[in-house]
Amino acid sequence: MPVFSYEGIDKQGKKVKGRLEASGKNTALSKLMGEGLLISGIKEATDKQSKFSISFRKKPLADVFFQLSILLSSGIQLTKALSVTAQSVNDRKMKAALTDMCEKVSGGKKFSDAMDAHKKMFGELYVHLVRTSEKVGRLASVLMDISRFEEDRKKAGEKLTGAMIYPTVVLTMGLGVVGFMLAFVVPKLQSIFESAGADIPASTKFLLFMSNLLQHYGLLIFLFFMVCVSVFTRFYAIKGKFRMYIDQRLYRLNIVKDVTASRLSHVLSFQLREGLPLVEALRNTAPGIANIYVGQAVMDIAESVAAGKKFSDSVSQSGLFTELFVAAAATGEKSGNLPDLLERVNIYYSRKTEQFTTKFVSVIEPVFIMFIGLIVGFIVISIMEPLFSVNSLVK
Repeated sequence: MPVFSYEGIDKQGKKVKGRLEASGKNTALSKLMGEGLLISGIKEATDKQSKFSISFRKKPLADVFFQLSILLSSGIQLTKALSVTAQSVNDRKMKAALTDMCEKVSGGKKFSDAMDAHKKMFGELYVHLVRTSEKVGRLASVLMDISRFEEDRKKAGEKLTGAMIYPTVVLTMGLGVVGFMLAFVVPKLQSIFESAGADIPASTKFLLFMSNLLQHYGLLIFLFFMVCVSVFTRFYAIKGKFRMYIDQRLYRLNIVKDVTASRLSHVLSFQLREGLPLVEALRNTAPGIANIYVGQAVMDIAESVAAGKKFSDSVSQSGLFTELFVAAAATGEKSGNLPDLLERVNIYYSRKTEQFTTKFVSVIEPVFIMFIGLIVGFIVISIMEPLFSVNSLVK
């Protein structure tokens, strides 16, 4: 049975923290609230967690929305809930934002208006959802849905990042070893080859050339590479013609199409479930799509739907989306069950993306190891061959 670590406030207003064994997060939460505790944070504990990791970690966005939802569901006023959440946050920017929002709400502003001033931190999508929930009186439940959505989104990103950590470490360490050999080992052997007067093979001459290049211009090459990366990153971040060109080419890759279809379906489904109109949901989704080529297409679809055109027809005419996504849009319109069908599309492409990532990592690891092995093998052979020649000359 899993163990959950929690933080909260008891009946006397004192901060408490501890661990509880329960079958699930909701069960643990019910038990703690039954004891009269106001829970400010709860998560599944692992053996690797320590007191320091709990005390000094930054408060994720999902946890902030989760905490606010729990406090509001317990009958706590919004201003008090914001104040309690701000006290439990260690991140300075988040603490300042929550404190500012608390002051504005206390002064008579709506929560969504106070949150809009910090939309760069919370996201325009969540501001729109909070504004809609205020109209229908579902703020606590919508905040809980946002928390779950944010947690799912973060987990999806962490899976892809985590899968690439090991291959990246292998490649970095391998290139580090190669760089060390070229910078420190090979130069020491160069004087031996020159003093012996032996014929040096072409492979060894190339190795010595690379070694001298790295010794004399290694820093300049590294700086040039960093400048190129910096310039590319800056131009790509501008979201102009250069970004549009790159994103248009990237979207030709099947994996990019699958990831985009998954995210688009998930975000649209989430908003439609929370009661946002389709046009508003599309307009909220477009800026959040990493590929601005697709984001512009989504915005065009939103304007087309606003003009009275069917969503499925607009999606089909764009020619950018997969057949499954188009079919889900058409079927969802006819059955009135668009959010559920879009969520099924998300599940399908999420699994497909995860399968691709698993296969890609399983292939890329041995490829990186083989690549480094070939380079090291080339260096060793290029060193040993003239050494054998020198040895025969000495005899």
